[in-house]
Amino acid sequence: MEARLMPLQYPLSLADFFDTLPVKNVIARPGRAVTTSETGGGEFIAHNRGARLWHGKVVLDKDHHRFWAATEAVLSLLEEAGASFLLWDVRMRGPIADPDKTLLGAATPVIADVAANNRELDLSGLPAGYVLQRGDLLGFQYGSNPKRYAYHRVVTGDTASLGGTARNIEVTPFLRPGAIVGTFVTLGTPVLKARLSEADYGASRAAISEGGSFNWIQTLR
Repeated sequence: MEARLMPLQYPLSLADFFDTLPVKNVIARPGRAVTTSETGGGEFIAHNRGARLWHGKVVLDKDHHRFWAATEAVLSLLEEAGASFLLWDVRMRGPIADPDKTLLGAATPVIADVAANNRELDLSGLPAGYVLQRGDLLGFQYGSNPKRYAYHRVVTGDTASLGGTARNIEVTPFLRPGAIVGTFVTLGTPVLKARLSEADYGASRAAISEGGSFNWIQTLR
């Protein structure tokens, strides 16, 4: 008897969705979470509101419609309430100074310290002299039920000491509660948990489909 496949589980893994897509263009950036008010004296005051969540758009390349039919099925599933998936920035295959992660090798960087201002962290477990610089991505998992995916871009980097520690790495968005010492950190290719906010299924002509895209926003649930 043929084995019965189990229903897909949320968040959809990279293998179940994102890594199957013919990605043409990617947009990914943290959203703003600031409002302003004006005093009677004409002074503008900024106020933080809520969490800064990453959001963006993925534009898909043209492909045979037999492939697109499968993609449309999953997009439809992701339009259901509570659906989520994992994604990563395919433009970044590793840190800028180590684009194929050869220098990182089998090293396992972890959080060594988190600054009180939640803007900076130290990482240990790096190769001596390893460089993290502005623009690099890093991420880690934290919490449970639900598991959350931290996703950050480096603003101020550092070079690891002989002992393998890089200090005062400033990131954006700021770190949320839950970042704890000893947590494993993915450098260059972290994953982000997202939900679909809008989908364009594109158009087909004969056997070829093109023009598809979808917008997404990070979810912490």
